[in-house]
Amino acid sequence: MIGSIRKHSNWLWAIIVTAVISSFVIWSDARGGRNSFDFGGSDFGKLYGRPITRDQLLKARTAAAVDEALRGGRARGASADNERQVAELMVLQAKVKEMGIQVSDDAVGKYLRENFKDPNTGTFNYDAFIQNLRQRSRIDEATFLEHIRQQVAIQHLVETVGAASRLVTPREVESDYRRDNERWVTKAALFSVSNRVASITAKPEDLSKFYSNRIAYYRIPERSVLVYVRFDATSHIAEAEAMIAKEPGFTNRLEEFYKQRGADTFRDENEKVLSKDAALRKIRDEAASQGALGLARQEAVRFNDELGSLTNVTASSFAMTAAKLKVPLRSTTPFRAGERIVGLESVQALPQRVAGLNAETPYTEPLDGEGFVVIPMLQTKLAPEIPSFATVRERVLQDYKMDRARAAAREAGEKFQATATVGLSSGKRFADIASAEKASVVAVPEFTTAAQNVAGLDSRLNLYLVRNAATSAKLNGVSRYTESTDGGFVLYLEKKEPVSNEAVNKALPAALIEARQQRRMSVFQSWFSSEFQKSGALAAKTPSTLSGVPPAQ
Repeated sequence: MIGSIRKHSNWLWAIIVTAVISSFVIWSDARGGRNSFDFGGSDFGKLYGRPITRDQLLKARTAAAVDEALRGGRARGASADNERQVAELMVLQAKVKEMGIQVSDDAVGKYLRENFKDPNTGTFNYDAFIQNLRQRSRIDEATFLEHIRQQVAIQHLVETVGAASRLVTPREVESDYRRDNERWVTKAALFSVSNRVASITAKPEDLSKFYSNRIAYYRIPERSVLVYVRFDATSHIAEAEAMIAKEPGFTNRLEEFYKQRGADTFRDENEKVLSKDAALRKIRDEAASQGALGLARQEAVRFNDELGSLTNVTASSFAMTAAKLKVPLRSTTPFRAGERIVGLESVQALPQRVAGLNAETPYTEPLDGEGFVVIPMLQTKLAPEIPSFATVRERVLQDYKMDRARAAAREAGEKFQATATVGLSSGKRFADIASAEKASVVAVPEFTTAAQNVAGLDSRLNLYLVRNAATSAKLNGVSRYTESTDGGFVLYLEKKEPVSNEAVNKALPAALIEARQQRRMSVFQSWFSSEFQKSGALAAKTPSTLSGVPPAQ
């Protein structure tokens, strides 16, 4: 499926094929679950020692839901992140009220124009925006405007708390700018490991000793083997397409969705806008794929229910269940904890779930992969073992050569650093010293201490290491030998090019604004961290444990 449609697949599934979804199994923990909201009770915890009211909590939850919708998603429901966000919003809203911060309609209008304008035209079509927001997320105009008013109030809170940022002076910013933007001119003498490997020879006794000294390194840790059943969405494409064909009004909903999102939304792999017919076909294909995955989940749930009816699930009973339901049984190659599980790489939750499997809980609930659903079971665990020298001899030989070559590169680099330090102090040129020592020297593109990347930097050099080496060297001097991926290097600091006064004067106004913004956020974050701890908000009954407060719509 094309990426431009995949970005909107959640909306597509919710808006276009609502009726089709109802025919499928809605995915949940197949071993049973419960609604997070039981609509009873009134104790929502305390904030700053005072009981949290239903309105307080609903206001924060609504703000979190609107924020999610404005970012292009849907309400995330109960999760650690969502609980934290609701708790933080309750504290922010409480402090806004405590400080008496009021927001005018003009401030709201200005915020809307600045943050929701069309990037191409620079204008903001308020009516069209509200209509689209209501259609795709059921957020009404009043709720949206209240959310924006809260956002502006929180901005005022940040400004109030972070007022100390105004103490950042132009002189201080200028000094920092000059320091961060002076250009460093350097050269690097490289000492390669790979160029030395071929010349390394090893006696049998040297290899044997090398292996004995590092035997723990060659130890094979405990490994696991899984058996699993897999339910592919592709097996259900025809069934999903048949269900779509029977769905009344499906074509009309396709048209409505296409019109709502706009023709420019749907593009091919080359970012070329698709024709209407092509876009509708792609949307329909996406719906069929999602429906097929839903049917695969349904099949996985049936298998999971069959396992749940057994009193004791073993590898044998797992295999018998697969045979009974005519599902092929598969197995993995042995893998270590945290290691990639071949064939199941797209099941993102699998490594963590496998780590918790044991005799009492030998299998997981169905897990989603890329276009399939899988139920894995722990078949066996292979005990750690120490391989014999004979079985790993070739690996030991390569490791020995790399170790000796790295040591030789380090010795040559440290010798060169000492020679270059003496030579430069006596007036010799770095190029002449490098030539006499037959060192391989590369020019390093000019860089600043603030640079995150440098075009043209030799692939054997790492900018972070180069920058650190430069800061430790004196002008017309060299750094210590620095280890790198292929050996190491000694850096020669030739000079530092200062920033011109013209460049400083041009950049200073923007740099001053940025520095004050950073200081303001730093002050505010420090203050808010303290306030959040004092508030006790995290101990409150936030979404996953709430009763009596329905999810914001």
